[in-house]
Amino acid sequence: MVNQRMMSTAKALPQARWQEYGQWLLGQRRRFLVRENSMVPTLMPGDTVLAEMGVQVQVGDIAIARPPTTAATSSERLLIKRVSEIFYDGGIYLISDNTEEPGVRDSRHFGIISTHRILGRVTSRLASAPK
Repeated sequence: MVNQRMMSTAKALPQARWQEYGQWLLGQRRRFLVRENSMVPTLMPGDTVLAEMGVQVQVGDIAIARPPTTAATSSERLLIKRVSEIFYDGGIYLISDNTEEPGVRDSRHFGIISTHRILGRVTSRLASAPK
């Protein structure tokens, strides 16, 4: 099931434009591959996104984050989740758009994460190759 409350405040994720491709080539954006269904319908497995690193996130943004130590796996896979709440002390609550996907891990499981675990903000999606 899609998290309707978050989707109502979600910011649309645009297709990358030539300026963002240039920023990526200059090292001002980083590229990440979506590997799971937790952000469907916003992001699909196999989608590639660009992120601006080292910026503050706002509620509704999609963040790239390091998982908390308690949720880390041996692969230390990064999280791509939506910012649901930002607390006065800087803690951030991350949630999946597809909250009913089996095995989804977000702040409902590992709790609030600190701002130093946020690496960046997803700014756009790269064009998919024709199938």
